[in-house]
Amino acid sequence: MGKLFTVDGREVWSKAQGTSQMFCGQIALLEKYVIQQPSGVVDTGWDEVRIDPPVLRDFLLAAFHHLREVNGSWHMHAMVRGVLQVALELDERASGERLTLPDWFKDITDAPHVCNLGHFEVVGRD
Repeated sequence: MGKLFTVDGREVWSKAQGTSQMFCGQIALLEKYVIQQPSGVVDTGWDEVRIDPPVLRDFLLAAFHHLREVNGSWHMHAMVRGVLQVALELDERASGERLTLPDWFKDITDAPHVCNLGHFEVVGRD
């Protein structure tokens, strides 16, 4: 059994329990200890994770600001790369448009295909 990631009841991602829990745990840690603002990703504790697109977008902008202006160490950059790649893909699926970021983040923004998210069906998008 997995979890459905939804926006207003519309499925944007469906993943196995372990992958879902890992992503939710990592985004929650970033939210609480690093970025210190809501991520817009709410794990209901059941089989659904709700995404608030404007809050997720603001969180991503704050996360990239933090990486560039506050803690740009390669250690932090390396540790958050994967979770931000997944969050960027979810953001695009939720909002319908890709977030454009400076070239400084090219290793993150050019690599959502590395996460293999692209092969999942996005309900409600062409």
